[in-house]
Amino acid sequence: MKRVTLISLIITISFLTGFAFKTILTRQNNQTTEMKKANKQRNEDLVLKVEAAYDQAWQVGDVEGIVACLTKDAVLISPRGEVACGYQEIRNLLGEFLGGPAKGSTHTGRVIRVNFVTDDVAVVDGEALIEGGEFADLSPLAHHRFTDILVRSGDVWLIAQIRAYANY
Repeated sequence: MKRVTLISLIITISFLTGFAFKTILTRQNNQTTEMKKANKQRNEDLVLKVEAAYDQAWQVGDVEGIVACLTKDAVLISPRGEVACGYQEIRNLLGEFLGGPAKGSTHTGRVIRVNFVTDDVAVVDGEALIEGGEFADLSPLAHHRFTDILVRSGDVWLIAQIRAYANY
């Protein structure tokens, strides 16, 4: 009888131990999932702030403010098909554009989706509307779609690629 009681006790302890471990693992998994969701939302918010900062700098014709949203080796492809690589080329292209046909214009981006390729790379798809200035008369270019690639370094997200597509 003692042997049966001892075996029953061992089985009961084993079951309870297994149940306790499963409960602990489930809680840890739930906490990890919640942390991942919160981290993803935080990163999405940071990505959207960079996109908004780009628009804000454009509104006031601040080429340096736009460049501050970019990586040093960023590539910009405009809806007019122009390509600029790196700070200096982008600074020159945007300086001429914002000082010329787009002088006094506004740039309003609307993000359609943010996809995280990895924890440090985000793809942003959206559409932009450039209003005001001479450029606004070129309607297929004034309203265009874009894809931005952003990369993260620590807590800072920067745009590495801007690819704008004219709506012809």
